[in-house]
Amino acid sequence: MKKKIWDLGLWLVIFCSLSSAAHATEPQKTRTLKLLLLKDNPPLSHRDATGKFVGFNVDLGRLLCDAIKTPCEFQEVEHAKVIDMISRGEVDVGMISLIMTPERAKQVLFTEPYRVSKTFWISRVPMSQSKKSRVAVVNGSIQHKWAERNSAPRGWQVLPVSVNSELAKSLRDGRADAVISPSSAALEIMKELSSAGLSARPIESEEFNNPVAIAVNPADKALCDQLNAALKQIKTNGQLDSINSKYFSFRVF
Repeated sequence: MKKKIWDLGLWLVIFCSLSSAAHATEPQKTRTLKLLLLKDNPPLSHRDATGKFVGFNVDLGRLLCDAIKTPCEFQEVEHAKVIDMISRGEVDVGMISLIMTPERAKQVLFTEPYRVSKTFWISRVPMSQSKKSRVAVVNGSIQHKWAERNSAPRGWQVLPVSVNSELAKSLRDGRADAVISPSSAALEIMKELSSAGLSARPIESEEFNNPVAIAVNPADKALCDQLNAALKQIKTNGQLDSINSKYFSFRVF
């Protein structure tokens, strides 16, 4: 009986050793970061004629993934869904030039800011003469919330659109008399509608001209720390300057 017990124990030791060796030789899966982009949001993020993602935030995302030596994949979404997707951990990173606010900071982690966003009133008339205007904004954006709060005294009809590219379209087809737009989209609107008699004027408000940062899954502080180190690296080595010059005629940070 003692010999049988000893033999059984020996076989268990051998089996466990072989099993451990097999697991040790299995290649570890490399994590792939899921990065969220705003849909139809040139020059920050959009698809080119071949369907490839291009834009400032696309290049920035690739630089950061290279810096932390982690593969990444992009997914596009409309603005109104961004915070919920990141806060639930459906994606790891929001590469959407998100303005940092106390309300958002309760739901997601933010990296250090990497640029500043301004907001513009784009119309044929100044905002001071905009009584009863139809004003287009991107649904769920800072600009949308500001417009809703400031619409009553001016008699505005606020028209939420799903993506930034719809702002120019709403002016072109006559649905809107004005748009309230972040600086990146404002550049594209003025370029596209250069002959339409429009002017772009910055809106002076404490809610605008705020720092822009990368939003991160709130359960992954280690990733946020990695991205902060990577941001510092690409600022120091000139890579951030390079993509700034590629997409903008002025410094955005």
